[in-house]
Amino acid sequence: MSEARRREITVRILTLGCAKNSVDAEVLSGLLAGDGCRVVTRGRADVGIVNSCGFIREAKEESIEEILAMARLKKRGTIRRLVVAGCLARRYREELPESLPEVDLFVGPGDIPAVPGLLRGLFEGSAPRSRVEEIALPDEAYRHRLREGAGGSAYLKILEGCDHRCAYCAIPGIRGPLKSRDRESLLAEARMLVRGGAREICLIGQDITSYGADRGEAGGLAPLVRELCRIRDLRWLRLLYLYPTRVDRPLIDLVAGEEKVCKYLDIPIQHIDAGVLGRMGRRYGPEEVVSLLRRLRERIPGIFLRTTLIAGFPGETDAAFARLLRFVEEARFDYLGAFPYSREEGTRAYAMGRQIPERVKRERVRQVQETQAGILDARNRAMTGREVEILVEEVSGKGRARGRHRGQAPEVDGSVILSGYRGVASRFCRVRITGTREWDLLAKPVDSGPPPGILT
Repeated sequence: MSEARRREITVRILTLGCAKNSVDAEVLSGLLAGDGCRVVTRGRADVGIVNSCGFIREAKEESIEEILAMARLKKRGTIRRLVVAGCLARRYREELPESLPEVDLFVGPGDIPAVPGLLRGLFEGSAPRSRVEEIALPDEAYRHRLREGAGGSAYLKILEGCDHRCAYCAIPGIRGPLKSRDRESLLAEARMLVRGGAREICLIGQDITSYGADRGEAGGLAPLVRELCRIRDLRWLRLLYLYPTRVDRPLIDLVAGEEKVCKYLDIPIQHIDAGVLGRMGRRYGPEEVVSLLRRLRERIPGIFLRTTLIAGFPGETDAAFARLLRFVEEARFDYLGAFPYSREEGTRAYAMGRQIPERVKRERVRQVQETQAGILDARNRAMTGREVEILVEEVSGKGRARGRHRGQAPEVDGSVILSGYRGVASRFCRVRITGTREWDLLAKPVDSGPPPGILT
């Protein structure tokens, strides 16, 4: 009998990048556990897996650094085999095996179901060096998902890939064309997440408003959301990453009228200058953006809006950037992420003329972030004295806890820092906002009795 079958294989997984990658890692953990492997978070392991990101330059550089760090652990004997999974492995499937001889196996995102068998093959001498064949995970794989920590919030990836073909984006080349997941599979996974303790589910995908379009199902997101809202014990449903022109009236009405859907939308605008939007390949102009924001705020009073902007796209003139900065001041998004344009090989924008110097791009991002910081500070201060419901995510003792209200998405929008809390994590609590601290809000439970303000 081989060594791989005589003893349990321990696996250490490091996940980088976005929430979609985190979901893939949880599927991988479940598949490994189901195959008799043991997933560990630190220390010695038979196999170290870097679940990589390959989206933009900074993410690629971080992935390479972590791979090399894991390779040093392999050299010291802390791990015995090194595997690189995820987007970087797929995007550079031809180059990486030659440039990273320390790595024993490369696998793409869609090849995760094959990993347990491949790991055993590594110890039997029968595994290929690279297995980067499938683009998307099959629906069946998600039922094996093993959520880390089983906290009160969970991501639900409803589709894979993208058909928009924006000039700057490498995602279609990595994750492939749009592929919507089966609705029954999504409902089953959502029920599983709720049974495991999730009270908030965040829908994610490259563009969730595209859900069903590959099957000729126009407006498929709204019916899916309605069915998800019927799940008992699900309290919050959050919509992340919506394409502006596909935020239509039925979807707006659904957000306005369905209690479980958070009055919060993440709509990446990317820019507001018509010329820049055209070169980016975005299918809308500034008038459509302004009209959408007005309709959302009129139909859904108090809605929280997040967006993403790119500064320094090829050909962005001083005047175009001035329009972008003025738009930030006037639109007054609740939350905003600003990033310098990343020149990515394999995209149309890579070969465009009038590339912007790196120092100029970063200075423009700084100005956007500085403008938005003032807007966020004013919005946070305006919340002082308000009562809101929060989902408690972390309890640190001595009455201190950290959570989020409905207008804050996980990981990106700051937190509500709570004092005087005597409950546990993954519960809801009604609080009064007492102040601010940088990006965060300070609060105390409204109720004084034990345990204070706990909602099931």
